[in-house]
Amino acid sequence: MGQAYRLVRPQLTVMDVIAIRGNNKLRLTTSPFGISPDEYARNPPVYVGSAVPWKGMAWTEIQSKFPKVAAGLSRAIAISKKYAGVMGTTLWNGKLYPKKCIEQKKG
Repeated sequence: MGQAYRLVRPQLTVMDVIAIRGNNKLRLTTSPFGISPDEYARNPPVYVGSAVPWKGMAWTEIQSKFPKVAAGLSRAIAISKKYAGVMGTTLWNGKLYPKKCIEQKKG
């Protein structure tokens, strides 16, 4: 998997977002990790990077072409569902993180 690069303002245009969304080799994401909820609400960091090879595939196709990935994703989905109601933020290693993410890490 590739690196993600943080984009600086000005952000992408709508056409850029559409082009990235339609490209199976690229991904566009945002992340609340390492910043306060206020900072995230005011100016969320946006990253562009290489997409995983299974981007855009149907679940059955992922299971047949990438069985280890499907097993890992199934496990991750189960862990995420286990902590579905956890809300808020928590301090971890001196930074604020979504509480759900830290609870998942512990579990």
